[in-house]
Amino acid sequence: MNVSEAPITLATLNTEELMERIPTIVYLSLVMIIGIPGNTLVILIYFGSLWKLEGAHWTFIRTITIVDFLICIIIIPFEFYQQTHQLTFYAENACKSFKVISVHLSVMASLLLVMMSANRLYRIWWPLKLPLSSRQALISIIILGIVVTAVSLPEGILSGINLKHRKHNITGYDCGLADMYKRTIYSSAYSIVLLVGFILCVSSLITMYSIIWNKLRKRGNFRSTKSSHLQIDIANESSGVQTVELEDESSFSNKTVSQKIKGNSSGSGKKSLQRQRNTSQRNRESRKVTKTAFVISIAFILSYLPYITVKLVSALSTGQYTSDSIIKGIIPILSRCFLLNNIINPFVYVCLDQTFLTQCKRVLLCRSR
Repeated sequence: MNVSEAPITLATLNTEELMERIPTIVYLSLVMIIGIPGNTLVILIYFGSLWKLEGAHWTFIRTITIVDFLICIIIIPFEFYQQTHQLTFYAENACKSFKVISVHLSVMASLLLVMMSANRLYRIWWPLKLPLSSRQALISIIILGIVVTAVSLPEGILSGINLKHRKHNITGYDCGLADMYKRTIYSSAYSIVLLVGFILCVSSLITMYSIIWNKLRKRGNFRSTKSSHLQIDIANESSGVQTVELEDESSFSNKTVSQKIKGNSSGSGKKSLQRQRNTSQRNRESRKVTKTAFVISIAFILSYLPYITVKLVSALSTGQYTSDSIIKGIIPILSRCFLLNNIINPFVYVCLDQTFLTQCKRVLLCRSR
């Protein structure tokens, strides 16, 4: 060996690994920079000025926001550290803890979205039945958290320090699958369970919103279709007939009913009109909530498709693709595309909820009520 040549050390090899991971590091940095302030803003609004919004849907929304925020401040920094210490990760207990938390929060976020969508399906399919209360939603979330904790614990057992043997007889230390569980049925079975779980979440969301779409289409309320109108002729006190047009919530297509009410019925007509307007307002709010939940679900599906694809390809391939340095730089990004699901919700709320947008401006401009 040339005397002037620098010796190969573990730090040198780790730097080489780091250079290949720069695209992933940049991606994680951007996700963290966008996600932390975005979810912080949502928390300030939904736990502040919009705390008055009650119901199961808003309980799910607030919980999803908390989970997204925790992922941005715990999981993404851990992923960032792991990417920069591919061969120098020595803390086994920290590795196990963060792996468990990562699985727990990811599964929790997915199942919360499924629960929220199931609640929307229930409200659309049975609009006259008693809706799920905030308390019932909170209890279901607590039960879900306990179940997800049990599902996440095996990750702590299977995870650990993974020894990587490099050139010049140098051994690196990485946080991943523990050496003792490599090529065992336990790690394979657990990975399959998680993968199937995510696939089922995606499939259930597609199924539920297909049903919701079809139901709303049949009612004639989806995509701002023209509502049929109920025409009521109210006899006023002085003379003739007063005509008032009301939106028909029963969605009878092209149906007009003319009813003449004789006598002193002006007050009754006004009350009926007010009730009809209130119902119309509630229906518009319901459609807005459903549209928001639908877009959030679409974002979830699109963000998890690359992750699921990479996992399936990894399970079915022989591993030759990892020899290409470009592929080695892209695969870690694709397998972490699901993190986009945890930063996109603030943008969805801003675009689809005028009330949220107004509160955003108030918070950002430090205005009082």
